[in-house]
Amino acid sequence: MDFNHYFSNDEVESVLEGWAHEYPHLARVNELGKSHEKRTIPVLTLTNRETGSDEDKPAIWIDSNIHATEVAGTTVALHIAHTLLSGYGSDARCKRLLDSVAFYIVPRLNPDGAALALAENPRYVRSGTRPYPFLEPVAGLHEEDIDGDGRILQMRIPDPNGDWKISSLDDRLMQKRGPDEHGDQYYRLLPEGRVEDFDGVKITLARPLQGLDFNRNFPFEWQPESTQAGAGPFPASEEEIRAAVSFISRHNNISVAVTYHTYSGVILRPFSTRPDEEMETGDLWVYELMGERGKELTGYPCLSVYHGFRYHPKEVTNGGFDDWVYDHLGMFSFTIELWDLPGRAGIKDRDFIGWFRKHPHEDDLKILTWLEENSDDPPLVDWYPYEHAQLGRVEIGGYDRMFTWSNPPRGIVGEEAALNTSFALSLADMLPRLTVHSLSLDRLSDEGDHRLRLVVENSGFLPTYTSAQGRKRVAARPVRVELELPEGVSLSSGQAKTEMGHLEGRSGKLSVSTVFAASPTDNRAWAEWVVRGQPGAEVKIRIRSDRAGSLEDSVVLR
Repeated sequence: MDFNHYFSNDEVESVLEGWAHEYPHLARVNELGKSHEKRTIPVLTLTNRETGSDEDKPAIWIDSNIHATEVAGTTVALHIAHTLLSGYGSDARCKRLLDSVAFYIVPRLNPDGAALALAENPRYVRSGTRPYPFLEPVAGLHEEDIDGDGRILQMRIPDPNGDWKISSLDDRLMQKRGPDEHGDQYYRLLPEGRVEDFDGVKITLARPLQGLDFNRNFPFEWQPESTQAGAGPFPASEEEIRAAVSFISRHNNISVAVTYHTYSGVILRPFSTRPDEEMETGDLWVYELMGERGKELTGYPCLSVYHGFRYHPKEVTNGGFDDWVYDHLGMFSFTIELWDLPGRAGIKDRDFIGWFRKHPHEDDLKILTWLEENSDDPPLVDWYPYEHAQLGRVEIGGYDRMFTWSNPPRGIVGEEAALNTSFALSLADMLPRLTVHSLSLDRLSDEGDHRLRLVVENSGFLPTYTSAQGRKRVAARPVRVELELPEGVSLSSGQAKTEMGHLEGRSGKLSVSTVFAASPTDNRAWAEWVVRGQPGAEVKIRIRSDRAGSLEDSVVLR
């Protein structure tokens, strides 16, 4: 597998089908649903089916490419799967995970948008291709590749009232005009595109014809279009999102969910609409610990969207995936924004959103210099004249942002994928996991009475209810056990169906001080029965947990 590559829809399906054929006991491909244009959205299920079905194991959900141009996430998702499958026979961690955990991986949740972004003559939309909120384009500038060279760049138009000028550091760059600056050549900068209903005077940036934002269409605090642009007509109105919501809601064995986006090089966590003070305190501490581990492995800091990633300080984003998964279902969830171009150029410790509004012009030169040293293709297109059908003579040039800003250059995306795979496997290693601590059978009498005693425990980091939010939402049932008695065996004491309650994990024991250290065995529970039957009869024990997996065992009376 070459991961310095951006995969087409056909390549994604071919790779997944190839893995299912090559590793039939580890990999299975199903259809998550259909896109708006009726493309198949495949979901890859990874687990060793010889050690149990996927639904009987704790699980992690991974998706990517919900936004059309953010194709690097697909490469990361495929890299995670390849690491697990290729390492199963030689790597202890990969074997442990595939034997005990299920991975649900959707490498491309938005095949329609990705097809446009990766086309020979691309079009960039935010998410899907369904016209919304109107069926016809509105007046204004619509972004598109007007000269047919396979790139969507920028246009510059000389204008004495323009707000840009040619850079004083490098004449290929543009620099913002000072608020009191006069007497130079100035320009207007616009996206490459055409103007709908141009009146010859006014140029406005049109709302895109395909104005959906899939990551505003989830059920959490969904708001209508007048409040949240791109949200769709109702929660989960879009086929792609409805398919994901249905699958996750029906697979209650999922405890952790990760969605891959670009760009900024940051691990984002809930909430988008509320401060940390309104999150369950214990969950906040767990999120912080998970985020610290993520930073150790990827170099990405972990931030709440509300506190560190708002597009406007007085606005919030509604209907997000990670908020829905955490708040409604109690699953720990992360949005990982891959690829930090300014960071790679040495621009660290910045406000991820505010930097685009305000930064020293020297940063722009640092970025260009880094790209020229590390990209196989020229990152910046020299300005060239073009006769625009509506605007007259303009110049086209600037960044080809698809594989500079939006995604890593092709020769680097594999490195970015490897960097993020380690964190995904780390999260999978934190899942709750039900195990049998002990199972004993003692003969009590010559009449065939036996005492059966079962002790189960959660050997995972997370509890069997995943999070305090999950417990509040009653998102997962407690651990329960059921005896199956063969003919001739009766129950003298205890109940055939017994609820054992939830089992804690290590996530409730986060203090690193030994001064007041205490490690109670609240991750264990026990049940006891007296059964009567003749020697040789087999009693089966089924242990069930929604989030921590399910087990079966048996004893033979003697």
